[in-house]
Amino acid sequence: MSFIIGNVVTIDYNDLISKKDLKQLIFQAFSEDGLGLLTVKNVPGFVEARSKLLPLSNKFASLPDEVKEKYSHPESFYSFGWSHGKEKLQGVPDKSKGSYYANPQYDRPIEDDEIISKFPSFIHPNIWPKDDLPELESAFKELGQLIVSIGKLVAYQCDQYVHSVNKSYPNNKLENIISKSLCCKARLLHYYAKTNDDGNEEVNSDLEFSSWCGWHNDHGSLTGLTSALFLDKDGNPAVNTDQNSGLYIRNRKSELVKISIPSDHIAFQIGETAQIHSGGILQATPHAVRGSSIPFISRETFAVFMEPNFDEPMNYPDDIPLETVQSQSAATNLPPGVPTLRSRWNPSQNFGEFTDATLKSYH
Repeated sequence: MSFIIGNVVTIDYNDLISKKDLKQLIFQAFSEDGLGLLTVKNVPGFVEARSKLLPLSNKFASLPDEVKEKYSHPESFYSFGWSHGKEKLQGVPDKSKGSYYANPQYDRPIEDDEIISKFPSFIHPNIWPKDDLPELESAFKELGQLIVSIGKLVAYQCDQYVHSVNKSYPNNKLENIISKSLCCKARLLHYYAKTNDDGNEEVNSDLEFSSWCGWHNDHGSLTGLTSALFLDKDGNPAVNTDQNSGLYIRNRKSELVKISIPSDHIAFQIGETAQIHSGGILQATPHAVRGSSIPFISRETFAVFMEPNFDEPMNYPDDIPLETVQSQSAATNLPPGVPTLRSRWNPSQNFGEFTDATLKSYH
């Protein structure tokens, strides 16, 4: 299957800190014709924090199954602690990757046990492998909190751009959502290595990209993402020579676009909640990860999902027509398996209800 190489917008950290006018770059990255993704370079401490955390993904995944299962939490629908084979991809249990979930900001966001039991996938206390991999907790929090701090700066720029297009949009809405949220969720991902060389097989459909991560839109507000670290079977850094593997986006023209994230950059993707709140001025894009054909190479990465509290209204600006929140062209060009926004969302929902509807549509 043919693809094009994405021209990714890059912002300098120093321009974010100085609050330079970056509306044009936000437009290029996050408007309907953008890739829905940009990267930030020159973030102090990021390279070191990434190097500290990502190898621990492989280290935890290599623990005996009975040890890992100690940190599995079905009560939160596997949304905290370890999860492997619990999610479904095109209707089949996904065993290609394992995930460790936690809130990078708050170990116990609230003390109300009734609310925790009602919304366990959002607000449950963190679960850490203190006995089996104690260094994971501090490394996870360090990188997660750093990415959230940069996410707030990106959110400020998004707000300035959206407000310049529609004055009814509050000029600090996304920044406030991220700043006030108790429900930020981070996911440390280990993609299991192939154990045999199947060669660089031809891919003939969108569904065949699901070997590592199937097509989907992020449904939160803003996602921060590191580039992948590849490791050999001994846990040492390795080179992935399969140039066709990696992160892909499906753009509004239905073109397949391959995305490369430099190892010292943080990528940020717009989610559907920001798309709704902005009335479609910001646009999420469907993306997937194609697995590597190289045997005995694992992939480690880290994503931080910045999202509202569960009771945040999922409304949109009053002066924007409902149909502009997801344009017909965007809906038409969704890959197979990605449900339209309108099939999962209505303006009377809160974020918790929207999340439930979204998860049910994918699983």
